[in-house]
Amino acid sequence: MSEETSNQNLYLSMTSTRNLNSLTSPPVSSLEKRYQQSLEDMQYARSIQSMMAPTPEQLDALFPQCMVYDRPMDKLSGDFVFVAENEDMSYLAACDCTGHGMSAALMTVLAREKMWQALSKASGPAHLLTRLDEKFRAAMMKGDTHAMRAIGMGLDLAVIAYQPKSQQLRFAGAKRPLWVVRNGKLLEFKGTSRSIGGAYWRQQPFVETTLQVRPGDSVFMFSDGVSDQFGGPHDRKLKLKGLRTLILLLSELPPQDQHEFIKTWLTSWQGDLPATDDQLLLSFRVPTLEE
Repeated sequence: MSEETSNQNLYLSMTSTRNLNSLTSPPVSSLEKRYQQSLEDMQYARSIQSMMAPTPEQLDALFPQCMVYDRPMDKLSGDFVFVAENEDMSYLAACDCTGHGMSAALMTVLAREKMWQALSKASGPAHLLTRLDEKFRAAMMKGDTHAMRAIGMGLDLAVIAYQPKSQQLRFAGAKRPLWVVRNGKLLEFKGTSRSIGGAYWRQQPFVETTLQVRPGDSVFMFSDGVSDQFGGPHDRKLKLKGLRTLILLLSELPPQDQHEFIKTWLTSWQGDLPATDDQLLLSFRVPTLEE
């Protein structure tokens, strides 16, 4: 048999096999194609979210002992971290946009932009939240209060401004608290009971708390997705009581070991139950004199 004849036979064999596979394999439906494209789009969108997030180097430059636990409910997240420097203060915020998934992810893009705009002339955390609320409402529905109430678009966040030289920390929150662990004891500071934007309009000023932190203090901020997660032996919410236990355990660990611990701890708590929301938890340890 010549080489040409052999190649022809091989071609015919491959063609027959391909035709047979096309007959025996189920065709990819239009719905399946759209689903696959949707998954690829979400993965790409998550990559964009990751690129917009502060890098470990940016975090380390302003908060040398910082840990970020960020676990989306699905591919995309409505929670995000904000870090910046303004004059002699380092800002760090844990932000939680309304909802989750694609809609909340789109909200994070707007929220980040308005955070930067609000920061430019902010004199502190409370002033930052006030300016953020004004800019957010102006951007969403052109400030139409009734439309915003109908849709409920907004975000909750806790933000700190830290002055390393004086070790002074200023805090303000929009429905989110600040927790500090000092010598094994948990200190809780409440935020103002209103969101940025959101379904309700309240002429309520954002309250700012100033505290003198000490070397070794552990500072925590988090979204409500952590405490709202169902799990445990009775399939109940973790709630703030369970979160307090977790925070006290975390505070005993060095920041570099906290991420793996909280990941393992919450995965064990959740078990086979589905995630109920995006989860975000930040920790920052005040450096000691030796560090």
